[in-house]
Amino acid sequence: MTSRLVRGAALALLAAITAGITACTPSGAVTEAATGSARPRVATDGILRMAGNQRPDNLDPLIGTQTIDTDLSLLWGSYLFLWNDHDQFVPDLATTVPTPDNGGVSADGLTITYHLRSGVVWQDGQPFTAADVVYSWRQVLNPRNNAGSRQGYDQIRSIDTPDAHTFVVHLKRRYAPFVATFFSMSATSFCLLPKHLLSKYPNLNQISYNQIPVGTGPFRVVANTDGRVRLVANALYWRGVPGLKEIDYQYVARDTKILDLLRAQKVDFYEDAAQALEPELHGIIGTTVYLYPFTRWTDIGLNLSRPQLRDPRVRHALAYAIDREGLIEHVTHGVNFPADSDQPPFFWAHDDHVKIDPYDPAVAGRLLDAAGWHVGRDGIRRKGGISMALEMVGAVGDQTVADAQHYIQREWQRIGVRVKIHNYDSARLYDDKADGGIEQNGLYDVAIEDWANGVDPDESQLFMCDMAPPAGWNIYHYCDPKLDAAENAGISDYREARRKLDYARVQRILSDDLPIIVLWFQQRQDVATIGLQNYRPAHAVSPFWNSWQWQLQ
Repeated sequence: MTSRLVRGAALALLAAITAGITACTPSGAVTEAATGSARPRVATDGILRMAGNQRPDNLDPLIGTQTIDTDLSLLWGSYLFLWNDHDQFVPDLATTVPTPDNGGVSADGLTITYHLRSGVVWQDGQPFTAADVVYSWRQVLNPRNNAGSRQGYDQIRSIDTPDAHTFVVHLKRRYAPFVATFFSMSATSFCLLPKHLLSKYPNLNQISYNQIPVGTGPFRVVANTDGRVRLVANALYWRGVPGLKEIDYQYVARDTKILDLLRAQKVDFYEDAAQALEPELHGIIGTTVYLYPFTRWTDIGLNLSRPQLRDPRVRHALAYAIDREGLIEHVTHGVNFPADSDQPPFFWAHDDHVKIDPYDPAVAGRLLDAAGWHVGRDGIRRKGGISMALEMVGAVGDQTVADAQHYIQREWQRIGVRVKIHNYDSARLYDDKADGGIEQNGLYDVAIEDWANGVDPDESQLFMCDMAPPAGWNIYHYCDPKLDAAENAGISDYREARRKLDYARVQRILSDDLPIIVLWFQQRQDVATIGLQNYRPAHAVSPFWNSWQWQLQ
């Protein structure tokens, strides 16, 4: 499939869901079955062999910080609600989504009542109850735990448990993203934890549970060694025994190596395949390519504590010097969507009038001159004895990241900015602050990174002044009271129309201050054996919402 055809399919799909994530439209995932003379592997054993380029650092997403940690949690763990391929909440361990209309959310927005599913047991046979929910909440707030974020959870004044299958949350203030956040599909999704197994620990950071967790999900983790995770069907799963006997995930350091394994029929599922390899994903015997929009962007994160990057004119110059359309075409072969903000272009909160810096190297040069950064004899700009030399970090082995880095390196070199590339294993790059994470400890100048939105537009943990690590993921050393005011307004009003105005303000402030340069919103690609049935990827947080229905034929 050529990049033009891929782009056409992408735009058709974008148009189908442009009414918004909450419009409940079908996923319409684009697929292509490969053909050829070789015979595909006959998957009669019910074992799905999955590969990806992220090494799971911690299977409990409360402590883990990578996308793969969340994806795998959808296999072994459970949430109150899932998000399906029709862009709707699906009750998981809760039975009904609380709303003002059904009485689950009180008129003042401060009391939220949940009803839990009865008959659910943990994978060791113990019953799941409201006490597990309260315990899990307390672990998010436990200051000894290296939680990725406590946002939303810290807005709870108390939780009552009138019976084993009901709990009532009392909020300190109105918090519109709460239902989407609380053990549900937020940007930092935490699954529920077993009180009976974990309450003896003062913290959860280094316990063996993180490697072999016990959940209530469709699969049980039975082995986890050196990036290989083996999960077997949970015979006690409340929906019934899953369609697959086993899912084996293996970390493979380089995307090109995963392709080799796929061609050799040694893996059945290449999850989140690199856009940089798009032309090579097609025509692999016995496989299907799934292509679908996903609420995850790729950006250049800027460390504003660095003297080279403190001046917003410099940050805008760097943006003007990137040919984003050329970057998308060259690196992702036209697969991804151009982006102008942190909100997906097909989401209700997106501001269609947000300003973006168009490609114009001449303007970039003038901005740098105006900011006092002048070109030296070696072609590199300097100011006050400081060289405009930046270290760019990213995830090692990610072909899309590598290609984007070299493309941007060449673009910035033309305007007198020298870039040195230094990549890290994804676990170290995204690890929490206490464990030496590169981003959380600010050990970088600029970073090529991804961020997966939740199903609510709230991204305040990235940008608010009080969200510096470990409280949140404001790794940019960015702080603007106007931004904080707009974010606070957006999370305190339950009216979508009002919130849309608030998030328009957020997007415009970010476009002026530019702590990140958003490059694109992704279309996610997965390559799977044609024998995989019922794979219906969701568009947010994780595509793996219905793994109990997957089958191999």
